[in-house]
Order: sequence, then C-alpha cells, then structure tokens
Amino acid sequence: MRSLNWKMFIAMGLIICLAAACGAPATTNKENNQKSEGKAEGEKTVVTWLQWWKTEAGEEPLNELVAAFEAKHPNIKIDVQDLPFAQVHDKIVTLNSSGNTPDVIAISSPWVTEFAITGVTEPLDEYYDKMPEDFKENTKGPLWADWKGKHYSIGFFTGNMALFYNKKKLEEKNIQPPTTWEEYIDASIKLSDPSKNIFAMTGNIGSEPPSTITYEVWPYILQAGGKILDNGRPAFNTAEGVAGLEHFKSLIKTHKVATPGELSAGEKEKRSNFSAENTAFMYEGPWGIGIQRKANANLDFGIVPMPVGKQGGTVAGGTSVGITAKSKHKEEAWEFVSFLAGPEAQLIWAKSTNNFPHNKAALKDSYIQSDELLKVFADQFDWNPINPDLQMPQSNDLRKIFVTEVQNFLTDKKTAEQALNDAAAEWNKVFDKYK
Repeated sequence: MRSLNWKMFIAMGLIICLAAACGAPATTNKENNQKSEGKAEGEKTVVTWLQWWKTEAGEEPLNELVAAFEAKHPNIKIDVQDLPFAQVHDKIVTLNSSGNTPDVIAISSPWVTEFAITGVTEPLDEYYDKMPEDFKENTKGPLWADWKGKHYSIGFFTGNMALFYNKKKLEEKNIQPPTTWEEYIDASIKLSDPSKNIFAMTGNIGSEPPSTITYEVWPYILQAGGKILDNGRPAFNTAEGVAGLEHFKSLIKTHKVATPGELSAGEKEKRSNFSAENTAFMYEGPWGIGIQRKANANLDFGIVPMPVGKQGGTVAGGTSVGITAKSKHKEEAWEFVSFLAGPEAQLIWAKSTNNFPHNKAALKDSYIQSDELLKVFADQFDWNPINPDLQMPQSNDLRKIFVTEVQNFLTDKKTAEQALNDAAAEWNKVFDKYK
C-alpha cells in the first residue's frame, strides 16, 4: 500500500510539473525588470517626460508633439507628466534622491549646471557625437553649452532680448526706432517728461527675481565690447563692463528717462507699464509678443534689434531638455530628446505656443522669416548671444550678488569699477568650489 501511494505521489508530481511546463512560462528577472522599467503595451518602451507646459500652453500642443514623435517611433510611447513650473525643480531633486526619476526632463537655464554637478542629468555627448553633421551644426546655438567639457542638456526653445517700442508714441514725436546707444538716449529724452510722470522705459533692477540683469544690464556690457564669462570665470570687471554699467545708470539717474523705484521693480512691472502704454520702450524676448497681445490687444508695437554700442549684443534665454542619469531607457530617451532638438518638433512648438525655436534650420523656416517681429530675433543670433546661466554654478546666487552690486552702484555706495570687482570676487569664491 505504501509502495503504491509513493508511486502515485511521484506520478502526480510529474503531471503537475508537465502542466507547469506547458502553461505560461515563469517570469524571468529580466522580464520583471522590463515591466518595472516601463515596458507596456506589447513591445513599446514607455519614456516618461516631466515638464510644466500643460497648464501654460494647454494639452493640444503637447499632444501634437508627442503624436509626431510616436508616428516615427512606433516602439516608444511618451508618458507626459506635468507639474506647475514652481514645483518642477524640487520634484526633480526629490525623485533623483529616491532613484525613481522620469527619463526626460525640461530644464530651465539656471538648473542646467546645478543638475550636472549634483548628478541629476546624463551627459549627452556620447549620443550627440553619433548624430549626423547637419543635426550637430543646427543644434549648436546658445543653449548648447558645456560644463567641465560635457553637455548635459540641449536647446528646445530659446530667444534673445530685443527692443519693443510703442509705434504711436514714437510717431507722435516724429522719432524713428533707435539703432544705437546715442539714438536710444536721444529718443528716450524726447519721450520723457519727469515733471508729468512720463517716462520712456521702466527702471527695473529688483533683486527678486534677479532675472532683471538678463534684460537690463548684461546686454549693455556685451554692447560695450565686454564679456560676462571667460574660461569659466567672471570677466565683466573690465573697462567695457564699467562702460556698460555707466550707460545703464545714465538712463536712470542722469537723463531720468526711467520710472522711479528701480530697486524694487522687475519684469512684471516692466511688462505692465508697456502694455498700459505708460512707457514707450521695453527690452524683451520673443515670448513677450504673446504676453503683450494678451495684455492689450489694441497695443500697436514694433520690435527692432537692441541698440548698438561699441558692437551689437544681446543675451539669450530659453529652456533645454535632458536625460536623467538614473533613467532606465536612455537610448529611447535620446530618441525623444534628439527629436525635440530638431526642426520639426521646434516648429510645431513655435507655431502652437509662440515660443522661439533654438534649432538653426527651424529659424530659417518661412514661419519665422516672413514674420517681421520674429525675424528680428532670428537675425540677432548672428551676434552669437550667450546664456551665462549654463556655465554658472549656483546661478541664482550669482545673479543676486550681481544685482546687489549694481544697486550699490546706482545708489552711489560704490563706483562701477568697485561694484564689478566686488561682484567678481564673490563669484570667484563660488567658482572655486567647483574647480
């Protein structure tokens, strides 16, 4: 009886084993990893993309962008993740600490160096070097900047600062849009009457946010023939830097063509004054076109290049995209990132959101070239504008240092030379941490 039970037990065991072998195969560790790393919908790889534009631009532009990519890459699905801009930076830092990062992230310019230093982003050079030559040539704009010899992001959209002017105000005074510093001063004086609280421009060098120097100060230093950075170090404390600062101060203090309260005013006040037609001039990027049309549909404004000093000069802004260092799908992520860096994606985005393409081929498109306002910004790329943020560790801190010293100069606490030397000394302390 025991012998029979033993044989029956063996036979039943064999049946169970055969049934298991003939059924669904056991999941391997590799397959488990694929599932946890985003494999879904058959053989498609899910690439997650964290950005902040759904609220700002709406779902349609994002959907159009993703559809164009997925049509060319049927093996990849893009999972668009959205947060308000104010939350994105800290969310990326938190996710990186947990090891559960998205694959692709939108990166505001001041974050680029920070994320490179802290290991959030993956160097792109290995992928970039394998791309066709025309791709590499067309993506080498102001946002393709290295940190310690490696590139951690690539431009998605950009822009530079140009001069917006109120057509009606200039016509009333029989003034042509200025093209030089001298013409700008002359026009601003004619357009201002401080006794009647009438001013040509907004005085704004507030410390919060410290972005005002991008619009109001750095371009003057470049136009005077100076530099902001050179070989990874501050280079603005020169005779040219002094000339740029003194030109800025002359508009506010000597000629009195700027609204009072410059130490506390920022971009919000500048844009509000221009849209309300309280001022005639404003330095702004291409994104300002949509802002002004929305704020005052009846405002008739034009745009011309930044007034030339010793030379032409402007500063670039914009947003990049990159791959997280902890992404589990870096090859597929690069497929998406390189698509976003190309002309097709950037023209889709430009036409649907009024953002300005970074790709040189996209800048040559008739959509840009036939628009008299957009063409101004495209032409200014011949000046090779820079975006200093991409080579500045602790960018926000460095900006605040600079703004503080400009304020010291405007309030006569320091000379221009002292202010720039002190700013450079403080900047060097920060750069020394990252040798």
